[in-house]
Amino acid sequence: MTGAMRHPIRGLLVGPLAAPIGYWAGVVVLAWTQDYRLGLFRALQELVTIAAFALPIAYAVTLAWGVPVLFALRSLGWLRAAPLIGAGAIGGTIVAMLIASYQRGSLIQIRMSLPAGAAIGALVAGTTWWAGQDRT
Repeated sequence: MTGAMRHPIRGLLVGPLAAPIGYWAGVVVLAWTQDYRLGLFRALQELVTIAAFALPIAYAVTLAWGVPVLFALRSLGWLRAAPLIGAGAIGGTIVAMLIASYQRGSLIQIRMSLPAGAAIGALVAGTTWWAGQDRT
C-alpha cells in the first residue's frame, strides 16, 4: 500500500462497493457469536438486502465526504494509504452517528456502532486506495 494513487476516479468508483460487504460480514459474525446460524442461501439473501440499502448511502457519502477529502489530501501532497484510511474511519464514524441520530425512535433501525462505522469507513478507504493503484 505504498506509492501514489494514479487512478483516483477508479478508486472512488470501486471503493464504496466494500461498504455493504463489510457491514454484511459484521452481521454474519454477530449472528455467529449469538449462536444464530445462517445457511448459505440466507446469508446471500442478507447480502443482497444490505447492498440494496447500503450502496446508495455509500456512494452518497463518497460524493459528499470521500471526494473532497481525497482531492484535499492530493492537493496537500498527503495522499497516501494511512491518511486516506484515517479519513475514511472518521467519515464512517460520522455516518454511524448520523444514522443513529436520524433513526432515533424509528420502528425499524439499522444498527451500527461507532467502531463498526469507523471500520467500514476505513475498509472503503482502503479499497479506494487499492483500486486507485497503478496495475502495471
